[in-house]
Amino acid sequence: MDRDRREVLYLSHEDVLACGLAPRDITTAVRRIFLAKAHGTAHTGRKLSLPVDEAVSFSGKGGVDIDSGFAVMKWYGYVPRNALCGLPDFNPTLILSTIESGLPVAIMDGQWLSALRTASITCVAAGLLADPAATTIGFVACGMQASAHLDALKDQFGIRRITAFSRRRQSAERFAATARQRGVDADVVEDPRHAVEGHDIVVSSIPLGSDRTKFLDAHWIRPGGFASMVDLGYAWNRDSLRSLGVVVTDELDPATRLPMEALNYDGEYTAELSELVAGRAMPAVYRRAVERRIGRLLPM
Repeated sequence: MDRDRREVLYLSHEDVLACGLAPRDITTAVRRIFLAKAHGTAHTGRKLSLPVDEAVSFSGKGGVDIDSGFAVMKWYGYVPRNALCGLPDFNPTLILSTIESGLPVAIMDGQWLSALRTASITCVAAGLLADPAATTIGFVACGMQASAHLDALKDQFGIRRITAFSRRRQSAERFAATARQRGVDADVVEDPRHAVEGHDIVVSSIPLGSDRTKFLDAHWIRPGGFASMVDLGYAWNRDSLRSLGVVVTDELDPATRLPMEALNYDGEYTAELSELVAGRAMPAVYRRAVERRIGRLLPM
């Protein structure tokens, strides 16, 4: 960045997609940042939470990657009632700044990146813990996270079949149709147990604040199976989670070895994911956008 120029690159949702990054690009970036975190050259801050009422809230969380020279903040609102008017309930915006100047260089829509970043964390963990020959995934909840996880995991494993369960069958049917278009056999089930039992990989992603929680039993996971609990574990019976052999989360407080977020689990953690990786996604999008002249430069 030219220190004499004060411009901010704005990237809309369409601009971010136009950068043409594939799920594996984001997974590679996420794996690198976990490794940097393990080496002490990347750091994240505590999550800022601003509740409005029992349903609506705003949150922010940031991180610094010293190696790349960038810092990023994600700011988002969660408004469940948006579904009634056809708007997403989760609306993230990302702000990228350089460490050198402290100035923002990009503001971008965070829908796609947030979904793929979460799915990429699953991919990094699955690459270390799941069966490399995994061919099946069971999905509990079939929204944005399910779609992102299907893209990312299909890119990494030889996925041939999925099973979809959702509180609303219409959502499961729509997701299953999308999976079939991507060349994957898909079944829709009424019993969530059928979306867990016998699968190599299980992804649960019930919405934050869902009125139905703790209905899955970890004993249903097949021996050697891998479960990604994107919903912080709230789809799962808390006591049953103690049956899991290995429990890893993306961020533990170094002082207490407890998770930085409130998870539906009170047992011991095997490791933080960065510790496993040790044995970058925002800057990648920014650089690709600059190379391809995507987005608009705004005066500061």
